Amino acid sequence: MYLSRLAHALTDSAFGEGVRVPKYIRLSSEIANAIEAGEFRAGERLPGESELAAYLPASLGTIQKALAHLAKLGAVVRRHGAGTFVARPPNQLHDLWHFRFLDDDGVGLLPVFTSVSQVNLIPPGGAWTDFLGEEREHVRIDREINVNHEFKIANRIVLSASRFGELLSVKPRSLDNANIRAVLRERFNAPTYRVIEQIGAETMPDEICQELGMKLESVGMVVHILGFGFCDTPLSYQLVYTPPDSRRLETRSHNLQSA
Repeated sequence: MYLSRLAHALTDSAFGEGVRVPKYIRLSSEIANAIEAGEFRAGERLPGESELAAYLPASLGTIQKALAHLAKLGAVVRRHGAGTFVARPPNQLHDLWHFRFLDDDGVGLLPVFTSVSQVNLIPPGGAWTDFLGEEREHVRIDREINVNHEFKIANRIVLSASRFGELLSVKPRSLDNANIRAVLRERFNAPTYRVIEQIGAETMPDEICQELGMKLESVGMVVHILGFGFCDTPLSYQLVYTPPDSRRLETRSHNLQSA
């Protein structure tokens, strides 16, 4: 079944008349789709190059180029003499610094508690649409982050509705204190491989000001977190709204080596 689908992907009819896509791109895309759909799990060995060459209407060179392309994207790992294996996603990304508030001693971290108020559909618009792509609707998870029962942070996580619409049937409270990235990884086979974090001192939306008990048009720290999944595809867009507070945040430490 899997090899038959790969073979079909390499035919001209699979992409329509007049559409010219290099064979190695067609092949790598179809293999990537199979991995993302869960047909091959992390650490599993893919069919060998000789087996693929014997079955597919493609040269050994094209197959090697397709697998090398997937390796460059981080989707597979090639081991000399052993074969090609589905890459293992990171078990856990580094702790996100935007929840790491220092205790009074300047060393310990304050505890944080998360609660989900709702999971709903939102129309396109905003920076998340530019990142995730155009869809009729997106799924948004609304969370409140309680920092040591001292102050609150508002958190919004926006996802593709076509891929994560099943979350709409989940009771919001069942996601309290849950690692949302772990939920996406375990329930949807959608691990987060890397993130880009962008920070700004921005005017808070009215909805957020009311939620955090701030005056309208107050300025606070807003963190935009762009999550990337398999083959570096956009996966999630997260917003963290933090009001002004005397507590300090600890960012990741870096060991600098002298030249």
